[in-house]
Amino acid sequence: MVKSALGVRRRLSVLLVTLAAIAASTVGATGAASGAESEPAPPTTDVYASDLDWVSAQNGWGPVERDMSNGEKDAGDGSTITVDGNSYAKGLGVHAGSVIRYHLGGNCETFVSDIGVDDEVWYSGSVVFSVIADGATAAQSPVLTGSSDVARIEADIDGASYVDLVVNEGGDTIDYDHADWAGARFLCSGDGTAQPVGDLTAPTSDAWASDLGFVPHQNGWGPAERDMSNGEKEAGDGSTLHVNSYTFDKGLGVHADSRLRFYTGGKCDTFTAKVGIDEEVGGNGSVRFRVIADGYQVYASDRLTGYSFTRTVDARIAGAEFVDLVVDDAGDGIGQDHADWGDARFTCEEYPGTTFYNPPETLPAENGAIVRSEPSEFWLSPLKLTKVDAEVTRMMYRTTDRSGDPIAVTGQLIVPNAEWDGPGERPVVAYAAGTQGLGDQCAPSRQTTVGTEYEAPFITGLLLRGYAVAMTDYQGLGTPGTHTYMVREATGRAVLDSARAALNLPDTGLSPTAPIAIAGYSQGGEAAGAAAELAASYAPELGIIGVAAGGVPGDLEIVAQQLDGSLYVAFLGYAAKGLDAAYPTNLDDILNEKGRAWFDKLAEQCTIESVLTTALTDTSSLTVDGRPMREYITESPWAGPVSEQLLGDGRTPSVPTLVTHSKYDDVVPYEAGRGTARRWCDQGADVRFSGNVAPGHIAGALVSYAEMFGFLEKRIAGEAFSPNCSAF
Repeated sequence: MVKSALGVRRRLSVLLVTLAAIAASTVGATGAASGAESEPAPPTTDVYASDLDWVSAQNGWGPVERDMSNGEKDAGDGSTITVDGNSYAKGLGVHAGSVIRYHLGGNCETFVSDIGVDDEVWYSGSVVFSVIADGATAAQSPVLTGSSDVARIEADIDGASYVDLVVNEGGDTIDYDHADWAGARFLCSGDGTAQPVGDLTAPTSDAWASDLGFVPHQNGWGPAERDMSNGEKEAGDGSTLHVNSYTFDKGLGVHADSRLRFYTGGKCDTFTAKVGIDEEVGGNGSVRFRVIADGYQVYASDRLTGYSFTRTVDARIAGAEFVDLVVDDAGDGIGQDHADWGDARFTCEEYPGTTFYNPPETLPAENGAIVRSEPSEFWLSPLKLTKVDAEVTRMMYRTTDRSGDPIAVTGQLIVPNAEWDGPGERPVVAYAAGTQGLGDQCAPSRQTTVGTEYEAPFITGLLLRGYAVAMTDYQGLGTPGTHTYMVREATGRAVLDSARAALNLPDTGLSPTAPIAIAGYSQGGEAAGAAAELAASYAPELGIIGVAAGGVPGDLEIVAQQLDGSLYVAFLGYAAKGLDAAYPTNLDDILNEKGRAWFDKLAEQCTIESVLTTALTDTSSLTVDGRPMREYITESPWAGPVSEQLLGDGRTPSVPTLVTHSKYDDVVPYEAGRGTARRWCDQGADVRFSGNVAPGHIAGALVSYAEMFGFLEKRIAGEAFSPNCSAF
């Protein structure tokens, strides 16, 4: 049983208030903070936010203003709140870097406000509004600018003790970020508790709204009707849905004021409908239709009467957990306001956006050729506060698997919006992502769209330096089949072909002769190393200037010895599944019932979930004869495939290569990375090895990233490279 709709959204967003406070305290403008000596009493009836005492308030420029715009640095120096030409007598005028906390004591159900950049800064400014209820994101806007239309938030805050109204900058600077909570109100019953919503099940395929259950809802006259008009006060007393010349077999018949809530669980992309006043009331009635996705209004009709033409609703609701279909009275009383959502339909799939990842039957002739592409997004955190300042393109391209067969893989190209001001042409970094998991939802090009890609900080560092970034999803992540985790040739080719694909995408501003660098850590370090070895023969036309590989699992046998039974044993499971997908090792033959269930679950998970659910598993408990996986990999049929993944086994990079590794790496043994560099050096490659003493694999990543940045900057600047093969 889910206690409240708000509870469903409690994920990593508990960090938001802290992040917002940090952002506000580090901006260049003067902040202001205030708070009552004792906590204000919670409201018990509806109240404007500007009439309610707050617990605390901080602001990016001067104080928060009540019932006026932010103005300048002094209190009371604002003007009438005005957004997109609309004036408001009530509201809050703030500046990005603002957090206002209210004590509600569980007494309020909804926070409503129009939002936008105040007209006092003309077309300048860019901001993001968030409503945080007891640490969970209840509503969040996209980036709004001075040229945006007025927007609206209707946040579910039912049962929340504290609510924070947060405004942050929209991804550039805080200059001119004068923002308004216009007409902001808390709607409060004073009941002090959250209403239960029952068990929730999201649709996993396209669904008519009338075939889905409502979360507790309201209707202005009798019950909302399924597949018939509203009729009178009794259930089932409506007629065929009929708006203008349209009749509908499917849909919802309602009466203003109506609000129907649906649980979509983040699995639906769009909501569509034909809307208008039902002909059962003749030419009477006047209403407005609205669609609210997770507290943010994504569709609003104009005023419709019984004589109005039918309107088409096509609302984007991607990622929303809850969608509200709202019909309001249009200002003349609710009498005769019988309204229809005709053909109301949610477009959904179990993993939204997966249609893109289904390859066509026929692929292009060349590796790196684009199969399809589409605009995408790259959020820096699950809170969706800030996108990268770049053009992001999701791409599917041709590559080659271990056996030499053509396959389609996906990935992203991220090109900074800022002009390149370095030497020569803008470089492209083919970035090999670290361990993501085996589930299709773990593909980096999908994780970046919801802010869960843990390597986003390093990728952002590359973008801030002006580099374009091409990032592969690898074989089988997102696309059909099992992810060939740690399969050297498949991962290396996917990385190289991501660089080719980046140069093949049209209208990116990239030169076809752009310098290419390759970088990666952990699994990405192995993939970067594999790409370095393959480049001269597989992609000789690419102008690769250097490769940076950190935490490199270049020797699977010694990596397996360390992983088995550890916190990170899931990674051994990933490798076994990946090898089994690429070689005839017949994994199922060595597993008992528990082992098969363990691996089946692993195949659906991403990294964090796998680590949390499998840590310290003794793999001897998964096999038919009670021997651990680390023993099996030294025997046929596993030994051959494992040995084929050894980096430096008769192959070397043909370009300057940096290898970094922590002596105290608790996931990938130090010798796996150092040994890779040593084998390359012994064959005459130009290699620099940098060991460090960071405490563990994750801390080692932070040290490695810093070294990679320096290495890449020098390679791009054309500085001389200094190998150190004689020093380790």
